[in-house]
Amino acid sequence: MIKKLFILAILGISQGVTAQYAYNSSLFYQTPAMFNVATVATGGEDFAFCTAFKMQNLTMTGTPMRTNALVGEFKIADGPMSKNNFGIGFTMVNEQTGESKLMATEINVPINYTMQLSQFSKFSVGASPGLILMSYDPTMPSWESDWNGWGYTGSIGDPIFINSTLSRNSNAAFNVNTGIQYQYQTRSKSKFFGGLALNHLNKPRMTFTEPGQRIFMQMAINLGADLTTRRRDLRIQPQLLAFKNGPNTNLAMGVMFENIMRNGSDITNILKSKSINYGAFYRWNDAVSLNFNYKVLNFRMGLAVDVTVSKLSNANKGLGSVELFFKSTHLYGKKKTKLK
Repeated sequence: MIKKLFILAILGISQGVTAQYAYNSSLFYQTPAMFNVATVATGGEDFAFCTAFKMQNLTMTGTPMRTNALVGEFKIADGPMSKNNFGIGFTMVNEQTGESKLMATEINVPINYTMQLSQFSKFSVGASPGLILMSYDPTMPSWESDWNGWGYTGSIGDPIFINSTLSRNSNAAFNVNTGIQYQYQTRSKSKFFGGLALNHLNKPRMTFTEPGQRIFMQMAINLGADLTTRRRDLRIQPQLLAFKNGPNTNLAMGVMFENIMRNGSDITNILKSKSINYGAFYRWNDAVSLNFNYKVLNFRMGLAVDVTVSKLSNANKGLGSVELFFKSTHLYGKKKTKLK
C-alpha cells in the first residue's frame, strides 16, 4: 500500500508540475527573455549574460527546491545603415526537488526581430524552439514489505517496484514559445514597454506514464516603465508580470528604485555607470519579494528574498526563497552611448 501511495504521489506531483509548468522567479525583471522571447536583445547592450540561483523552502523539513537559470542574448544589426536588428539567445532553467530528485529542465533558443517604428518607438516579434526534460531517480526510495491480509509482499528496500509500475523514469518533449513587445521612449528618456507571450504553444506531452498529459499553454503579460524624475540620480521602475496556465493564474507586481551614484559618459563611454537598485514585488496571495542589486562597470549582481504572506508561512516560518543573480552587459565596440 505504501508503494502504491508513493506512486500516486509521484504521478500527482509530476502531472501537476508539468500541466502548469512555469518558472517562478523573483528576478523576472532581470531575465525577461525567460518569459517573453520578444524581449531578447532589445536593450541598449549588444550582448548580455545572466545566471541565477534560487533555493525554496529552506526552513521546511525534507529536500529544498533548487533552481538554476542561465540566459544569453546577442543583438545582430539588419544591415550597416538599418535601425532594425535581430536578436538571438539561449535560456535554460533546471529545477530539482524531493528525495527522489524529481527534475525539470527547459532549454530554449529564442529568435526575434525588432523594428524601429519611429524615432521613439520599437516593435519586436519572436519565436523559440526548445525542449522540456523531466526525470526522477527510481533508486532513491526504499520500501518495507506490505501486508496484504494474507502475508507480506515485496522486497525490503526494493527500488524497482516504482520503475516497473511507471513506464519510464525520464521524458522529453519539443516545446514552442512565441511573443511580441512594444517599447516607447519619451524625449525626457523615460521608457515604457509592454509584451504578450504564448508559451508551450504546442502543449507538449509530459508524464512518466502512457498515454501522458499535455502541458497547458501559458499566456504571459509583461508591463513596465523606467521613469526619469526631477532628481537626475533617481529613476523609478514599476513592473508587472502576469501568467495564465490553463485554470491557474499568477501575478507579480511592484517597483524598483535606482539611485545612480555615477553616470557613464554619453560621448566616450569611458566613465562607466554605478548604481544601487532596491524595491519590492508582491506575488498575489503568496509572498512579498524584497530585491536589492548593485551595478558597477558592466556588471550587476543582487539578491531577492521572498517573505511568505500566505497560510504557507505557518510551515516555512515566513521564508519562501532566496535568489541570487549575476549579470554582465557588453558592447561589440566603442560607441557613443552608455550602458545603464
